[in-house]
Amino acid sequence: MPRVLTETDIADFRERLCALATRIFVERGPDNFNMRLLAAELGVSAMTPYRYFKDKDEILSAIRARAFNRFADQLERAMAIPGTPPEKSSAVGQAYVRFALQEQTCFRLMFDFDEIKGRPVPELALAEARAKATMTDHVRMMVEQGYFIGDPQLIGHILWSTLHGVVVLHLAGKLNGDIDLFTLLDEMRRILGNAYRVKTPA
Repeated sequence: MPRVLTETDIADFRERLCALATRIFVERGPDNFNMRLLAAELGVSAMTPYRYFKDKDEILSAIRARAFNRFADQLERAMAIPGTPPEKSSAVGQAYVRFALQEQTCFRLMFDFDEIKGRPVPELALAEARAKATMTDHVRMMVEQGYFIGDPQLIGHILWSTLHGVVVLHLAGKLNGDIDLFTLLDEMRRILGNAYRVKTPA
């Protein structure tokens, strides 16, 4: 008689399946990923993954949602540290860079793949929105508490775009050792910080 799976068993298997699917998607790309390959890597029957997910597109949405949530977890923890608003804002930027360097597979899943057209997934949409909010919440705090002046949404997107561009260039090896990543990031923060900082009367 087959063993009855507990909720823990199911959750553990889904976690293992998603972790493995993440690696395969990033290493091989969506066109070279299929459920049979996933089952073989898991050491289960070809039909087993279908008990948990409808198809590979649903798996891609699930693992991208996991990546966005892992990203948001780290940025939210950075935002919650004790300290002044500038210290908290700096911690968020540092967490972004740390995640990109240490969690490159998740980082690629978030930004190198798109949602399947015509198949919106609420779980993924919520995860993306949560991650996006982490990149503007710290700026909103800086504006509300008088450190920055301007539209928090606009400033947040400019900071995010610039930070992301520097990190992606580094990961792609395009900086070619001409300049240290962290020196470049410090200069970026200095320039943009000065651009939006509230000027005090002389």
